[in-house]
Amino acid sequence: MLDIHSHILPKMDDGAKSTEQSLELLRMSAKQGVTTMVSTSHFYADQESPEHFLRRRAHTFRKIEPELGSDTPSLLFGAEVLYFYGISRSKEVRDLAIEGTNLILIELPFHPWPENMIDDLLSFKYASGLDIVLAHIERYQDIQKKNIFRQIFEYDEFLIQCNAEAFLYHKSKKLAFKLYKEGKLDFIGSDCHSTERRPPKIAEAKKVFVKKFGEAAWEDFCRRSESILEEHKK
Repeated sequence: MLDIHSHILPKMDDGAKSTEQSLELLRMSAKQGVTTMVSTSHFYADQESPEHFLRRRAHTFRKIEPELGSDTPSLLFGAEVLYFYGISRSKEVRDLAIEGTNLILIELPFHPWPENMIDDLLSFKYASGLDIVLAHIERYQDIQKKNIFRQIFEYDEFLIQCNAEAFLYHKSKKLAFKLYKEGKLDFIGSDCHSTERRPPKIAEAKKVFVKKFGEAAWEDFCRRSESILEEHKK
């Protein structure tokens, strides 16, 4: 199974705080059926350049690399890029795409969305040649007005990711189920940050999903997510 959203690199952001915790998160994920994990540390354009972020990421990965093995998922690297006005004009941000693919994970603002945000994202998509995966879409529904929130689903140009936790709570579960039934849910991510505060909950999400749709549907969804990733490899 693919986990497209995680914060497992030690001290890279507000995720894992140590090498030991990073490795434990990876092992926990493997036990929950994750075979491929994308490390998507937070990227904030107002705090550092993409070049500096990539140097930090490479340095941090070297701390855990010697300990990776058969009990950990295979790793790909990307970033969770917080949307900023003018992203469509930023060429360096393209370097934060998920390793070996033309997919990029974008986090939307946790405040009312700017009127021109969708147009800016679409301009970025076409200028960069990257396909945008919108991170943890369920987390925005209580922040945005309903009509504005629904607009994001009117565009087939965006891929949609829900967190595993979305399947564990009534309101977010309702949205996640709806997106799945409409064929609009493309990926699930653990968005794990630590072994205690925000651990991987893929197995819990699977249990809820299977109860609603069946084991075959879960397997089909997992295969579809993996095939989307494959289709976007360069």
